[in-house]
Amino acid sequence: MEHTEVMDNTPALPTEEKTTATATTSAWVCPDFKISGVFSSHMVLQREKPIKIWGFSDTPGSRVAGAFMGETVTATVGDDNRWTLTFSSHLYECEPQIMVISDDRGHTVTLEDILIGDVWLIGGQSNAELNLSPCMALTPSMDFYEGDNFRLFTQTQAYPYTHQELCATPQPDIINPDWCWKRPDREASLTFSAMGWYFAHEVTKHIGIPLGMVMMAAGGACVRELLPVELAHGEGYFFGANVQEGGYYNTLIHPWLGLPCKAMLFFQGESEGGSRELAEKYAYELALLVADERARFGQDFPFYNVQLSDYRNEGTQFFPWHDIIRVQQHKALSLIPGSTLTVDMDLGAPEDWPDWAHSPRKLELGERLALLALAKEYGIGRETECGSPRPVMASLSNDRTKIVVEFTDISAGLIVSGHNPADSYGMEVQGFTVGDYDHRTPAHATITSRHSVTVDIPEEVLAAAEADPDNAKALMGQVNYAFSLRITPENADLRGGNNLPAMAFSIDVKF
Repeated sequence: MEHTEVMDNTPALPTEEKTTATATTSAWVCPDFKISGVFSSHMVLQREKPIKIWGFSDTPGSRVAGAFMGETVTATVGDDNRWTLTFSSHLYECEPQIMVISDDRGHTVTLEDILIGDVWLIGGQSNAELNLSPCMALTPSMDFYEGDNFRLFTQTQAYPYTHQELCATPQPDIINPDWCWKRPDREASLTFSAMGWYFAHEVTKHIGIPLGMVMMAAGGACVRELLPVELAHGEGYFFGANVQEGGYYNTLIHPWLGLPCKAMLFFQGESEGGSRELAEKYAYELALLVADERARFGQDFPFYNVQLSDYRNEGTQFFPWHDIIRVQQHKALSLIPGSTLTVDMDLGAPEDWPDWAHSPRKLELGERLALLALAKEYGIGRETECGSPRPVMASLSNDRTKIVVEFTDISAGLIVSGHNPADSYGMEVQGFTVGDYDHRTPAHATITSRHSVTVDIPEEVLAAAEADPDNAKALMGQVNYAFSLRITPENADLRGGNNLPAMAFSIDVKF
């Protein structure tokens, strides 16, 4: 019998099939006919790349046809019960389009209000997933308009956490049949990632290209839960923290593989901050995660990482190695091609905010990410003026008593917070130390040019290195900035001329 569905969410299945596919078992039962839940009315499809739409059928060999923007394409259901329709690529399209998909057994599905633009993925853990609702306390005048030029797809950590049987194997389809693409009205916006929503809201002020924002973050997620199981096992992990190893990959990421996208926003690392062992290999494991996801998605998408926030005094008892995570995030820049690092250290939760771990200050973070993305992806602004100061080299002076740190991405020049470049020349800057993690000594530092800081090696360090030459590298072979659990304006005040704070880092000194 022929039936037609106009979709505002995942295509409906007969009740018994829907129950089977999402029952308390990790086994997935192929439906009679279904478009993947990745696609629904109100979606955004990636511009300038072939448009691939896939789904499932319990009849291998049957034919599926699709019509979209004047083009008709066909596909045959494979022995794996999957079919894929591939439409031509298009430039961006702001006028809503209709797609009709049918098979030779009488099923027809109609998708409406489709835009073509850029699809941005949002990965990580709770500060990426944190929804907009609590952040509205700081932005009460923010308006919501469902006609804004972006769309939202919300997945949440709570669903796989409460359906952990789904975490056992890679899920072929979106795990919650209620999840779908939505316009950014007030209801949909308040439950979406605050970081992602503020980002999209800011970017679409400046470009006419629609954005599709996809949440695949999970509160509390460790890297080993975001990695595929085989990679997690390869790194020696046979357990997870919230779900089994690979669990969030299986449920929130795997169903999306094959979807063309523009880039990823990422905020994660808090969970690894509870263990020094995990913290010290974070850069390597993050690079492994990004390389694997790029390979599985089939594209080297840009990766916009966020350097961890300050977590007030409460955070030190739960995450005693967050300082290592931050400098590892800086190290990951050299391990992950096409990556950036947006600083969030100064955007921690206000002292009177009840939740120390999840700052509501996501508007400023979204704006910083948007500023960088507008320059790098859309040619609006200069890249060198849109990021935080980043060290490129540290050299020992000829008399071996000072370390000169050179920076890039300084905008108008390095400044001490609250001052301008002209006034900052020769001023002392707080937050520098000399030595490796177990031998760090606070050091006097001064801005000595528009792009450099000179760090005086403390006299006690010089004396110790002279007395123990074999240990000199540990004592003075590294220079660090903001390498501390607590980051405040008083203990880390180096910024660029655009007033963005410098990254936390630890780099080797060139002798």
